[in-house]
Amino acid sequence: MGSKGFLNTFIIVLTSTLVFYGFSSVGALAFTNVSSKDFGDQTFVGPFDISRQKEQAVKEKLAADFITLQTDFAVDLTYQDITVALPAEVVTFDVEKTVEQSNSGKENPIVATVSVDGLRTILTQQFSSILFSEDSLQSIATGIERELGTGIMPLTIHITDYSDFTEIEIATSSIAVTEPSTSLTNLINALNGTEITSFATFSLFDFIKNNEIGVVSDEELTVLASVLYATILQTNFVIDERNIGSMLAPLAEPGFEAAVNEQLGLNFVFTNPNKTAFQLHVQSANGTIVSSITGMPLLYSYSPFVGQLESFEPKTVQQFSAFVPNGQVSVADEGRKGMEVEVHRTISYEGSVVVDEMISSDFYAPMPKIELHPLKKDSQQIPGNSNDGTVNSQDNQNSADSQNGLESNVDKDPSQLQGEDEIEVQYDKGGNIIE
Repeated sequence: MGSKGFLNTFIIVLTSTLVFYGFSSVGALAFTNVSSKDFGDQTFVGPFDISRQKEQAVKEKLAADFITLQTDFAVDLTYQDITVALPAEVVTFDVEKTVEQSNSGKENPIVATVSVDGLRTILTQQFSSILFSEDSLQSIATGIERELGTGIMPLTIHITDYSDFTEIEIATSSIAVTEPSTSLTNLINALNGTEITSFATFSLFDFIKNNEIGVVSDEELTVLASVLYATILQTNFVIDERNIGSMLAPLAEPGFEAAVNEQLGLNFVFTNPNKTAFQLHVQSANGTIVSSITGMPLLYSYSPFVGQLESFEPKTVQQFSAFVPNGQVSVADEGRKGMEVEVHRTISYEGSVVVDEMISSDFYAPMPKIELHPLKKDSQQIPGNSNDGTVNSQDNQNSADSQNGLESNVDKDPSQLQGEDEIEVQYDKGGNIIE
């Protein structure tokens, strides 16, 4: 009887244990099924495809992918005209949060965390002239985290997108001008305050056309373009088109002329390569046109200067006319000196020159001086020997050669001249013989 009671008790305890274990297992399985995610088709995390995978498999995959992403880390931080690399150690990619925030059938961002302390060190060292507030640092860190969500490398992040900086005058220049016409005044007024947006290209012709300025002479447009050109050279803006004339414009400085000719299609065009916008200011007063550019400060300083200026004397061309009295010389054209000017620009950082670059080499050809001489020589002159060093005819030359005991080469077979001494004549850029 005692054995039977023990057996019944054992059976009851065993049954209860099995029932309890069964319910516990079912509950745990149900909880696991509820908490685990199944990702369907077209599900991505950054560039990584996690379609048709369960949560645990996704975590294992992303852990490996994030290690590769950290190894191939290539992120640049750009502030206006300076770009520096962001060290990978400043950034952490979070697998758990990424999976937790991911939704099936969608493109999901990678969850990245940027160390504000590390970012502060990088920005302070690399952009020492810029003061970053704590709010700016936090805003920039958040912006970097957002852009890292794509997982695409290499990546360039413009920190000016995530912080406000005080705008200052970047560059200025001026040029003397005579009394401007009404059309030029209207053009100057329209230009004043023009915004040059990020990566935008400015064309002087297009601006005049779009604003219905009217007709402005090429001479006045050249003056305006020249002062704009001198201003642009003090920035990192890109000069897309700039021309010079056959002779230097009267009011332009050598090396800083920007000739404009609507008929020939000679335009003035430049581009803003920065992510931020700038304002162009132009004013005319007291016989001077002043242009300037304002915007977020550039870290480099740009200083254009004339590196070399060389002039060339014009050669003299002698012509003969029956209208010039014997013994006299008439100057038909005084000619003009030629010029070659080289413009360089230093790019400096915190007072130290980083590079000295060549900007342009402008050449203006000389115009020859033209003298008119009489057709007949003074009867007192010895045939073939002109007091002014010119020769009237080949007969005079032959006669002079005979008088000096020299054989004339005229009418001689060219083959007979071979072997005789030949002097190579060299000319300078002005067309004059180099002795």
